[in-house]
Amino acid sequence: MSKLQESDLLMRIMAIASGIVALIEAVLKIIGVEILFWWGWIGGAVAFVLAILVILLGIRPIHYTPVFLGILGVGIIFFGVLIGGIIVLIATILGAIT
Repeated sequence: MSKLQESDLLMRIMAIASGIVALIEAVLKIIGVEILFWWGWIGGAVAFVLAILVILLGIRPIHYTPVFLGILGVGIIFFGVLIGGIIVLIATILGAIT
């Protein structure tokens, strides 16, 4: 496996893991356990959808996956799911480096 494929694999694995973390945090936000009180349960629901998109991009990447991961990561952070969003942005940086 070439270095490019290895780093792409690392980005994909990290995107899937961060999506799962964001899903868990979004569900906790929906039921009322949250770090930030931005957007309430509506923000949790939107972050849940964005986290599912992150997981799907990790499973089946497209040509501009790091760009879309960056956009989704910022969106997840904007809706108040901080830990998952930060990890998505780290996965974005790993993908952009390659």
